[in-house]
Amino acid sequence: MKILSLIIVFLILSASSPALADDDYVRFAKSLPAKDFDKSLPSVPTEHWLTLILPRDIAAVWGDNVTDCGEQTGDPAIDRERDMPLCIEIELKQKDKSAGYLLLFVGTEKKGRLKEAAGLYYGYIRQGDKTIDLKKLHEITKLK
Repeated sequence: MKILSLIIVFLILSASSPALADDDYVRFAKSLPAKDFDKSLPSVPTEHWLTLILPRDIAAVWGDNVTDCGEQTGDPAIDRERDMPLCIEIELKQKDKSAGYLLLFVGTEKKGRLKEAAGLYYGYIRQGDKTIDLKKLHEITKLK
């Protein structure tokens, strides 16, 4: 019984805590100045900049893990040959609804963190019944 309890605790802890590498990439993205993701933005940490420019009723909810930016094909033979991009996800939440989504490029699997190449990989914001695709991070200021 004691062993079963230990196994259950281990499984719960390993499932609920993100990998250290993931945490490092998220911390890395949060600490980078917004200017590193978009040269037209100020040299303020990105996490802080988002809180400054987003309307009060919209929160930036940072994902806990680094992702492949949605680029995996599902075929390991193909994906193994690629240097997969790495992104941090940010969901823009208005009350309990999604108001937008940001994927911030922070590096690749083979090269690691790439501060000099950081940027908006993909993003959109919703305004009423319209969805606005973002090409640069500064365009998020269109959200009202």
